[in-house]
Amino acid sequence: MNLIVEDMAKKLVLERPRDYHKGQCGRIFVIAGSAGLTGAATLSAQAAMRAGAGIVTLACPQSLNNIFEIKLTEVMTVPVAEAEPGKIGRVALGDLLAREKDFDVTLLGPGLGRHEETMMLVRDFISQAESQLVIDADGLFALRQQCDLLRSCKKVPVLTPHLGEMAALMGISVEELREDIIGISCGAAKDYNAVFVVKSERTIVALPNGEYLATGVGNSGMATAGSGDVLAGTIAGVYKLAREGVFPQLGVYIHGRAGDIAFEKQGLGLIASDIVNNIGVVLKELE
Repeated sequence: MNLIVEDMAKKLVLERPRDYHKGQCGRIFVIAGSAGLTGAATLSAQAAMRAGAGIVTLACPQSLNNIFEIKLTEVMTVPVAEAEPGKIGRVALGDLLAREKDFDVTLLGPGLGRHEETMMLVRDFISQAESQLVIDADGLFALRQQCDLLRSCKKVPVLTPHLGEMAALMGISVEELREDIIGISCGAAKDYNAVFVVKSERTIVALPNGEYLATGVGNSGMATAGSGDVLAGTIAGVYKLAREGVFPQLGVYIHGRAGDIAFEKQGLGLIASDIVNNIGVVLKELE
């Protein structure tokens, strides 16, 4: 099994020219957040910034915009139309599609909620978006047994399911998935022309060409709320930092290594924001 460890990660990183401006360092559009789940959107957007993105913009439900204005400093916010207070509505589709064309990556799903209109919005957006997609959390819920939509993506999408989400996507049980996690993940990646980052005690990155890698970093302390949101944001954030086509692998390594550094300080008491706060430390190690 090919393990994503430091030596490999260093080979995935591009050197950033001194004369780069923020627009060249990655423009990330995050569509996330709903009532009660503003933390997931916040963590993913902050992780993208810590991972080296030059600009991060969060599209959020209109009634929650003031909350995000307080929670986020470096991240810009865009309030969009709602189906009901705190839930992005299908009516926002045109606005979101018009905006996403100006971004390199769109991260879709953290804390988005599962309102019926929101789920329809997600599916419509996936089938029409032009930017690189990273799909997580409630974005994955909208795709349950509808993964055929992924084949219409303009660029190979990246999905970041945990075991329960992956099993639901495939219409099987978690026990069945565990029996052949590599075979099922690689089969899905090939069938749907997508990258599957399957989160577990040893996260697997399955590629459409049949290849797969597994993380060589990470620890049990990372089994904490918000850790997956941080991973999705990290993967999106390193898009311009990584050599072409390898940003999911680099993001997985940085996330796991940041978790290891946090674990050294906090042990089992680490929380997701501790991982965010150590992403920059890992970037320094990879220079």
